Amino acid sequence: MIQVKGVRKSFGKQQVLKGIDLTVEKGEVVVLLGPSGSGKTTFLRCLNFLEHPDDGEITIGETHVNCKTVTKKEILQLRRNTAMVFQLYNLFKNKTALENVMEGLVTARNIPKIEAEEISRKILDKVGLAAKYDAYPSELSGGQQQRVGIARALALNPEVILFDEPTSALDPELVGEVLAVMKQVAKEGLTMIVVTHEISFARDIADKVLFMDGGVVVEQGTPEEVLVHPKEERTKQFLKRILPVSDYSI
Repeated sequence: MIQVKGVRKSFGKQQVLKGIDLTVEKGEVVVLLGPSGSGKTTFLRCLNFLEHPDDGEITIGETHVNCKTVTKKEILQLRRNTAMVFQLYNLFKNKTALENVMEGLVTARNIPKIEAEEISRKILDKVGLAAKYDAYPSELSGGQQQRVGIARALALNPEVILFDEPTSALDPELVGEVLAVMKQVAKEGLTMIVVTHEISFARDIADKVLFMDGGVVVEQGTPEEVLVHPKEERTKQFLKRILPVSDYSI
């Protein structure tokens, strides 16, 4: 489903990604962990060219691009294969939950409004927001807004959903409702790449965990291999800082 080779990205003189390789099979859930500034979000944004990589190759589904020579048409096709769920929701404040989900279907996919509305209602029902079709973002909790964001991504029927720290802006008591929806999506077999600090989610749902630091992948493997029996000292240091003492057995 996804093949990434040698992706690099710099901002001015600062090299943020130093050659990232990644393979994701269809239906896999991959979690990216790492400290702030490690390049996780930049890498995620490079996958659909919200940030333009300086070098490397990216394949998603049937679309393969060379990051140096990529065309606008290829970028558009790559984006059609993906959908993104943002940290800060990125909802249109002047549109209802239903209208927010419909927007991409109507404007990007040219689906008739009646059909787009039907699809959007079904997806909002799926994420537990059947009673909130007509609510504006200001009338929704953070967890509900993020569920609208997930519904908006699902409505596009993408091959891959990219999640950029989807729970980091939420109050602790609202995190669970968003993770529950993500777990439901994962169990349905949708390919997902998730930047998160939610270790419990990584343990329960991920097929593969990557630990990034300094713009490189330090270690990758199954949740058991990376979170319970890490080999690299840098991974051990990171986990020791973020895991509860009771969970720490490294």
